Amino acid sequence: MTDEISIEISLFVEHGREQEAADFYVVAFGAAVVEPYHIEGVLAGFAMRFGTMPVAVAGSNPRREENPSHGGPFFPKAAGSVSAIFTLTVGDIERTMQRTIEAGAVTRDVVQVDMLGRRVASIFDPFGHIWALVERKAGTAKLAA
Repeated sequence: MTDEISIEISLFVEHGREQEAADFYVVAFGAAVVEPYHIEGVLAGFAMRFGTMPVAVAGSNPRREENPSHGGPFFPKAAGSVSAIFTLTVGDIERTMQRTIEAGAVTRDVVQVDMLGRRVASIFDPFGHIWALVERKAGTAKLAA
């Protein structure tokens, strides 16, 4: 018996900024919008694809924000006040950094070589999430987008 595991990430942004977030991820990372989500006729988020990875982008429920004892998920209140870093492997790290900054991100770490010999950088997206960028090494297969 084989148990196949799949994963989908859900990114929460401030309620009302769902479209802005989807637009940022399309411009900055080349993500694709698969389907918008509506709740009671109001845009609540999007199903997206980052390469082959499914990602849901959703607005944080304002009712949960008003009553934190119910638990999150909540959107980051300040850049980097998160419990996860999202890592993207990219073909051209300088070009990707430029696109993310032009789209509204803020540099967290400039392009540098890490202790594994990879070219890396990181940004805060406009919604407070941290994205680590790792440049794909020559000869490494690219995932189909």
